[in-house]
Amino acid sequence: MRKLIMIFVVFVVSSIFSTTSGEAAVAPVTQHIAFQDQLLDFSEIKVINEDTKVPLEEIAAHLDIPFEIEKGITYIRKNGIEISYIETSQLTSKNGVALDWTPIVKVNGKIFISVEYIASEIGYKVKSFEKHKTQRIYKEDWTYMSHENFEIYLNIILNKKQPSPAKSKANVYLTFDDGPNKFTAINNSILKKYNAKATFFFLGNHMKKNASIINTVVKDGHYIGTHSMTHDKSKVYLSSESFINEMMEGKKLIKKMTGKDTKLVRTPYGSKPHLTTAMKDELVTNGFKLWDWDVDSNDWKYTEKEVNKIIQNVQVGVEKAYKSGDQDIIILLHDRSQTTKALPQIIEWLQKEGYTLKTYEPDHHIVQNFLRDTTL
Repeated sequence: MRKLIMIFVVFVVSSIFSTTSGEAAVAPVTQHIAFQDQLLDFSEIKVINEDTKVPLEEIAAHLDIPFEIEKGITYIRKNGIEISYIETSQLTSKNGVALDWTPIVKVNGKIFISVEYIASEIGYKVKSFEKHKTQRIYKEDWTYMSHENFEIYLNIILNKKQPSPAKSKANVYLTFDDGPNKFTAINNSILKKYNAKATFFFLGNHMKKNASIINTVVKDGHYIGTHSMTHDKSKVYLSSESFINEMMEGKKLIKKMTGKDTKLVRTPYGSKPHLTTAMKDELVTNGFKLWDWDVDSNDWKYTEKEVNKIIQNVQVGVEKAYKSGDQDIIILLHDRSQTTKALPQIIEWLQKEGYTLKTYEPDHHIVQNFLRDTTL
């Protein structure tokens, strides 16, 4: 049976919580929770009395746990077990028998539940990775990555958050979608003026009539990846076959027009929610790598009179990513008129702030996809 590689999602939380009257005291914490091969998203993770707890509503969605709240009592019913939590008495019971500790608590109006407790009660095991402050929920009779390989995966993903020894604040990758067109040529000229490099994701149908622009982009040292042939959602995502055909055709066209082999793709509208497991497997099988982005400029939303909003989106997004520890920040832009007007100020600000502008380097691939899949 072919081993499935689960979707990876990374979310890191680090915050300080205050104690409210009648609610649990909590400690500041940075934690990661995994389910099988998947790092999970949580709006908050708390360590309360040395026990890691997460919002009940959120872990219930991840683990398919039904629960309901009736007159101040929270009920969890699964696999013939009933767990209840009474808010007024802060008492947790299992099958009507009160527990002598508090796996369920309410903090700032939100119900939290112990990760280890709920996992074990519904038939899972929990493995702790102390070095990475990660708890992994898993089932031995399910197909999953070995703990040893999962720790390697954690090293790869979480090392992206480690400080870089370089003198610059961080590496920044300007990426432009939807070209080539006349704005691609202008953006390329602006990049050249500032001695900056970028990555362009071209649409195959646009490439056929813009050979001179493409050759200039390549000559000036930028990397070209494919953004599909049509960008038509109904065609690209019709099936795994139609999806990979669009990517393969784009790759072949880039090879034909530039002589360059490209491994990098950006799927139309990003990898979530349209990319299926079958489509992802096709990318892996055919040797592709996938880039989404860390910072969305939302440039497509604005007119030429609103370029300040594009610039502000980039500045706020980059600073947020940098403060989170990201040393390889990928910015989503488009080959459009409003972006062309905003680009000089974006580059000037990035360079002034000490960021290094780079193009994609196939030999030093950075994992950046919304699936957090290290095979891409």
